[in-house]
Formats: sequence, structure tokens, C-alpha cells
Amino acid sequence: MGRAGATGRADLTDAKAPGQGRSAALVGAGILASRISGFLRDVIIAAAFGLGGAMDAYGAALKIPNAFRNLLSEGALSASFVPVFSSQLERGDAASARRLAEGVLGRLLALTALVVAAATAAAPWLVALFAPGFDAELSADTARLVRILFPMSGVMIVGAWCLGILTSHRRFFLPFVAPVVWNLSQIVGLLLGARLGWAPLIEVLAWSTLIGSVLQVGVQLPAVRRLLGTLRPRIDRGFEPTSRVARNAVPVAAGQGIFQISSLTDVFLASLLIEGALSGIYYAQRIALLPLALFGASIAVAALPAMSRERDVEALRSHLATGVRRVAWFIFPSVVVLLLLGDLAISLIYQRGDFAAEHVPVVHWILGAYALGLVATSLTKLFASAFHALQDTRTPVKYAATGVVLGIAVGATAALWLDARGFGLRAAAGIVFGGSVGAWINLALLTRGLGRRGGGGWLAPIRGSLVRMGLGALLAGGAAWLLRVWLEAALPDGFLGHALMLAIALAAGGLCYVSVAGLPRTLRTVRGDA
Repeated sequence: MGRAGATGRADLTDAKAPGQGRSAALVGAGILASRISGFLRDVIIAAAFGLGGAMDAYGAALKIPNAFRNLLSEGALSASFVPVFSSQLERGDAASARRLAEGVLGRLLALTALVVAAATAAAPWLVALFAPGFDAELSADTARLVRILFPMSGVMIVGAWCLGILTSHRRFFLPFVAPVVWNLSQIVGLLLGARLGWAPLIEVLAWSTLIGSVLQVGVQLPAVRRLLGTLRPRIDRGFEPTSRVARNAVPVAAGQGIFQISSLTDVFLASLLIEGALSGIYYAQRIALLPLALFGASIAVAALPAMSRERDVEALRSHLATGVRRVAWFIFPSVVVLLLLGDLAISLIYQRGDFAAEHVPVVHWILGAYALGLVATSLTKLFASAFHALQDTRTPVKYAATGVVLGIAVGATAALWLDARGFGLRAAAGIVFGGSVGAWINLALLTRGLGRRGGGGWLAPIRGSLVRMGLGALLAGGAAWLLRVWLEAALPDGFLGHALMLAIALAAGGLCYVSVAGLPRTLRTVRGDA
């Protein structure tokens, strides 16, 4: 295949590709950088708004357009576009791969333009539908924010297309570090708005969020252009791979739609609780997403291109076993940390300005509900990717629908039961608990279904490792908790005392965890060796 200089077009074939373990590390490094900047953003947001009506409006206004964005972004494109595009690259068919990328981009732009225009006009009705518990003033504020934020969903869908191109070429770092720009835009907007007296400040945050999305996609486009040789969209109706991507995307989008129904149901239920419930979910979710994105999503994203290139079920099973071990290695102790030490983290990150001390236990309750489903949520992404690698995008949708419907039922029951018994803002934890139950149901169905497809048998070679990890996480949690109880009496209350307590407890728990799992095995897991 000729180089770009010889043909005038980019060479789409891969250079020396990183292994799956290194790929996951690159994804994780990018996500870590974005999460650190995201925490800085959330520190400023929490100090400015705390738990209250303004933040409820922003949280609802962010979830409504994100529901559309997530229909077509990372999930649908990764499942439908990446396997087909990667197979074109694997065959060395650069012209077809380029045509496919252009055709997918053209269809995405046409669809998102129509939906964004319609949804922006219908913002008040969308708020009335999804947040019926908001009063008239809060509904009007939310509708204004929806109109600002909905164009962001269209921009981010283009960003997901960029992610598909880059990850198919094993360029993992850039698309996952790009959200740093999005976070910085919001940080700068809030700081400038507060200093210059711009009001209302929540609208400043919304505009900064929209501008950040444009910048986030903008930093990826030059790299995509270098790989493709073009950024020209086209409406390509007669090209079979483009049609195949569209066909495969429909059931995946339906599956994503099921999850978005769950997300919008969270808004619906939280609007019926007391003011601040949706804000509490927002802040808890920001912390829960850190281990999920770092260790669950990063490993699943890195595994999909590799699994898509496999035609042997035994090799796919090996990839799956490796991915499960890597996810479990990090997620098991993360669950223990969030349950036992999460309030310290919440206090350190958020407790300043309008985020008061009494908000900490509220958010910790909700964070604990997220932690109960963290293992299932992380592994669900990996097992769904195994189906997508087999270009079976319909089966995971059926399983997701079952999990979501049952999860919504459990969440609504738990939240309304807690609210009726005077738990106040903590009743929001019931909504999240339902999502965790649904995630475990979905995972159980996925593992059973993959076994029927010949993908079973992945557990046997890693069963011992999983037992050691589980035991190590429990012992580490016990050690960290005992240290915390002792240090609470010895250290001063406040930021410094909490920081020292958390650092010492994490260090001791980490040493305990590594000791039980075994240091050589730890190093192999972190490096990504089989």
C-alpha cells in the first residue's frame, strides 16, 4: 500500500499495533487525565451550586440531550462501525475503508441535524415529559438549558465517529484524553463568569459545556484527517459496508435506547423527590464513573478491535478471560473503597462553598448504591463487546431490555419506599440501586448467552485469580476500615485530616490487596500479559 506522499491519499493500514494490554493502558491514561480535569471541574461546580434547584436543572438538561447522543455515539458506533471498518483495514482495502468512513459521517450529520433542530424547538415539552415534578420556574430554567446543550449532542456524535476511526487504527490515547479540553472549557467559563459577574451562572456553565464539546472534537479532527486523507462526508446509499453498519447500528441503538430510557427514568423519579435529589445523583455518578471508565470501559474499548479481528472462538474466549481478569483486578478493590471510604473522597472533592457537610452522607448513600453494581456494569461492557465482535448486535439488546425494565421497577419501588419513610435526599439512592440490580441481571444473561454461542469456558483458567482478588479486596477493606477507625480519633477533622486518613487507609489496603494476590501476578495483570 502506497504512502500518502506517493498517492496523495493517506495510508490506512496499521503501523505496529500495541497489544491489548498496552491499548487498555493508553485508553486508561487518557481517561485518567480527563477524569482528573473532570474532578477539578466538579470541585468548582459543587462549590458554586451545591445540591439545589440550579444543579437539578443542569443535571436534567444534560441528561436529556445525552440520551440522544448515547444512542448513536460510543455504543452504537463502536459495535456497528468499528468491526466493519477494522475488517476493511485488516484486508488492506484502504479505498473501501475511506469510503465507509465518509458514508457513515454523512449519515450521522444528516440525522443529527434533524434531531437537534426538532428537539431544540420542543425543549419545554421534553422537560414536562421527563421531569414532571419540577415546578414552573425550574421547568422553564431547565428548558433554556436544554436548548443550549442539545446541539452538543450532535457535536459529540461526530466525536464518537472520530473515536471509531482512531481506535480502529489503534490510536487509543487521543480520543480519550480529548475530554480534558471539554472540562477546561467549563472550568474557565465558571471562573470567568464568577469573576465578571455573569448571570445566571448556570447558563454560563451550559454555554461553556457546548463550547467545550466543539473544542473536544476539534482537537481530534487533524489526526483523523491524517489517517483518512479526507474529512468529506457523503451520502452513500449503494455501498454495502455502509448499509451493513446502518443495519447493525439499529439494534445497538435500540439497546442504547433502553439504557437511555433508564437514564431518563432517573430524571423522572428524582424530579418527584425533594429538591437536590438529581444533584446528589450527579455528584455520586461522577465518582462512580472513574473506576468504571478507567478499568471497565477502557478494557472493553481496547478489546473490541482485537476481538473483531479474530475468527476463532477459542481466541475470542482467551481475549474475554484476559479482559475479565483485568477488569476484576481493579474493580473489586474499587467497590470496597467506594463503600468504606467513599465519604472521605466526597468530602475532599466536593465539600466547600455551597456543598455543605450534610450533603456528604447523602452523596455517599447514592455512591454506595452505584458501587453495588460496579462489577456488573464494568463486565457488561466487555461481554457485550464479545457479541459485537461476532457482529451479533441484537442479542445484547434483548438482555439489556430485561435488565433495564427490572432495574427500573426495583429502583422506583426502592426510591418511593425510602421517600415515604422520611429518608429525604437519601431516597435517591433507591433509584441507583435499581440500576445496579438491572446490571447484574444483564450480566447474567450475557454470560449465559455467550456460553450458548460457544464462548463459554472463559472462567476456568481465571477462577483461582478471581477468588484471590475477591479475598484480597475483602481483607484490604477490613484493614483500611480498622485504620480509619483508629485514625479518626488521632487526626483532626477537616480537609487535612480526611486527606491523611484516606491516603493511609488506601496505602495499607493496597499493600494488603497486592500481598494476597501475589506481586508477580499483579505485575503481569498491570502490563496486560495473558
